[in-house]
Amino acid sequence: MDKQAITTSKRLVYNTATNLLTFATNAVIGFFLIRFFLGQLGPARYGLWLLVGGSIFRYGGLLNMGLNSAINRYIPVYLAQNDRDGIQRVVNTSFFFFIALASVLVAASVVIYFNFSSWFAVSAELVPIGKVLVLIVGFCLASAIPLQLSSAVLSGLQRYDVMNLATLATLLVRTILLVVLLLRGHGLLTMGIAFGSSEIALRVLQTILARRLLPQFSLSLAKVDVALLREMLGYGINTFLYAAGAVIIYQASTTIIGIFIGEEEISQFMTAAAGVVLLSQSLRAFTRAIKPAVSDLDARNDRARVKEIAFLSQKYSLLLLIPGGCFLVVMGKEFLTIWVGDKFSDPAVINTMASILAILSVGHCLRMAQYSNFLVLVGRGQHKIFGVLTALTALLCVSASVVSLKVFNAGLLGIAWSNFLPIVLISGVILPIYFNWKMRISMSESVRSVWQPAISGSLPAVAVIVAWKCAAAPNSWLEILVGVVAVMTVTVVSSWFLGLDAMERKRFASILARKEDVLKNT
Repeated sequence: MDKQAITTSKRLVYNTATNLLTFATNAVIGFFLIRFFLGQLGPARYGLWLLVGGSIFRYGGLLNMGLNSAINRYIPVYLAQNDRDGIQRVVNTSFFFFIALASVLVAASVVIYFNFSSWFAVSAELVPIGKVLVLIVGFCLASAIPLQLSSAVLSGLQRYDVMNLATLATLLVRTILLVVLLLRGHGLLTMGIAFGSSEIALRVLQTILARRLLPQFSLSLAKVDVALLREMLGYGINTFLYAAGAVIIYQASTTIIGIFIGEEEISQFMTAAAGVVLLSQSLRAFTRAIKPAVSDLDARNDRARVKEIAFLSQKYSLLLLIPGGCFLVVMGKEFLTIWVGDKFSDPAVINTMASILAILSVGHCLRMAQYSNFLVLVGRGQHKIFGVLTALTALLCVSASVVSLKVFNAGLLGIAWSNFLPIVLISGVILPIYFNWKMRISMSESVRSVWQPAISGSLPAVAVIVAWKCAAAPNSWLEILVGVVAVMTVTVVSSWFLGLDAMERKRFASILARKEDVLKNT
């Protein structure tokens, strides 16, 4: 086995570019499908899909107990050490552990099936469909779980280009299939089968691609290492706490609304939150390549480059989050009206949804501003406190949401505020202080290297958004598109001149020049 090349700026930029391409495609399709589902299924049935399909797919992913994150770290570390046997043990130990987890999901699906009507405030006529949907989605995801090892391996190899190619192909085929089937009169059960089958197909395709990159590795019970599993779970449990907390922060509102209110309100809340979710996904795509790169550099004891990645990744994250979050807060009502205003019969619903969007945007932008810092600590294996504090945030959000409904009867806005306050406290205050202490970064250094250039690079775009709102708020998709392109252009230009220093501009220019030379020579 050849020794893996040292992580380079070129590899990071290339991986980030393919991640962003996949996200952009997913975002466009996602916005189209939400409106399409609301039109074809109606708010109630779409809310049921979010409760069942959305919850199982999101919560089901937590069953790996953080092992994906451990694979994502151990693979590049063993590659850096040229340890073929170590990689073999990681692959086999993880695969057979995932098989055991799949059986847990099957059992959980059966339990939910028999308790569905008593656990959730779903309309009586939709209960039978909801129960069968639980089994369809649960069993399909259980079939895909053992194969999710492939995505963790590809990530550990820093081959996000290969992983994204498979994701894009599956996404496009599934979207076409869903549109055709729903237009022909099929409903939620067919939709569940389509989503579940596409998840299995994606994992199979990624497994084939991973095998091509690691052809010398095979599955064998003899290579299962229980001691290694304990070590990986010990590392992964901290990532699991963070991932579980993040999923609960985003998804628990759906479950709570499903238990205490109803399925139509689920569609209102989650449609309002869709912009925040997509902004979060864009950031994850942007920063996804950081962790294995940091693991590789940390294994080589290159602390200076790890610190540089920490500074740059958070600064670039803020250059994305500040304009994006500002747009959602300032233009939320106009955007929602143009997007789904005709799908809800009560005009007051859009006003409530716009308020929910503004509240969630501010809170989650503060939380997402710490995501790159989390990845840096994960890459170094020092992320325990981050995981614990994120899990604590989720616990506070859930507790406050239940109190807001049961005690104060505050409705959907109460749930939004119940998410906002714990996130601001922990992600806006505690986590930044902890990260700087852990990385031995002073407050002045953080402000000088990250926050000052990020704010300077973002302010022109913020000014454009506010002026746009005051002068001529958009009334059509064309006006939205023109305005967004203008804001993006200003963001890129101002970030280049005000957010990047001379060395960064030179580095990006060099990478772009190499890409141009490659295109000319092909």
